[in-house]
Amino acid sequence: MIFRGPFFILILLLTFQVSAAPALEWWAASATDVMQAPCKTQRPPSPDSILTALQGSGLLVTKKVNGITFKNEKADLVQFFTDLHKLDLSLRDKPELNFSSNCDKVLCAVKEIYGNTEGPQLLYLLKTFGFNGSHLRSKYASAWHSDELNEILQALFDYPLSLYPVSYNKRLVHFTRGMGFGPMVIANASIEIFDPWNDLSFPERQQTFLHELGHTLSYKSKLDVSEEWLKVAGWKAYKAQKNKISYTQYQLIDPSKAVSEYGMENPSEDFAETVVAYRFTGAKLKTHQPHKYSFMKNKVFYGQEYLPETQCSLSFR
Repeated sequence: MIFRGPFFILILLLTFQVSAAPALEWWAASATDVMQAPCKTQRPPSPDSILTALQGSGLLVTKKVNGITFKNEKADLVQFFTDLHKLDLSLRDKPELNFSSNCDKVLCAVKEIYGNTEGPQLLYLLKTFGFNGSHLRSKYASAWHSDELNEILQALFDYPLSLYPVSYNKRLVHFTRGMGFGPMVIANASIEIFDPWNDLSFPERQQTFLHELGHTLSYKSKLDVSEEWLKVAGWKAYKAQKNKISYTQYQLIDPSKAVSEYGMENPSEDFAETVVAYRFTGAKLKTHQPHKYSFMKNKVFYGQEYLPETQCSLSFR
């Protein structure tokens, strides 16, 4: 979870003299680091490129989905429309969504439901990255604005396309506007974006979203609590108990391996911060934390590096 600005946190630490590493900032990458990083995506996909990517393929089908009858439509587009409107657990026991529309093509339907720009963006977000941004499938969600979706798409292109989908049909929502948990809470690992995110600068919004994406990257194989990560990052796991319930607690035994103050909270935040550090301050991470750098290179980014511009692959571009 992302909180705005430093705040008091309780962390179990062993105290010893830290050697020549640079002083830690609250975040692993600053707004300037994000904007000046090698291979930074400079713009979101254009509306034309989105429509081109949504041409669809496969057999033509006629099928009724959520009250709309699609006629002679590409099968994969019908499936994406279906997946876009599968209710998540927050709407358990609620009836399936049902739309009233004269559209018989998927692009027509999503434009009518979400907006001429937002509809194709949401379909593209699901097709290309596996994220479901529909506010209609979650209880506490507001409709995305096109400029917000552009920023999300631009940020997603900062990581290799080979990483996606991390988890297909993964929710990505803007929490109900006007609600939330106060000005300190910007986003969480679910991934939910809250109102204070909109008040940040553009590079801060990018950094925040990509930090939360770092959590998502760890979930599939539980990398952030793996024995290898704990060893590389200087954490120790031990068993604790409260009210006869056992759970795992973590202790940072080597603070010199931290990449940011916020990352010292727990191994999961340390992992997400290191993902951001690898992407936006890779040279610094490689110099001061070579073992963490190697872990990210081999376990998360599958060999893709972001040092000089020449290391940006064509597939990444």
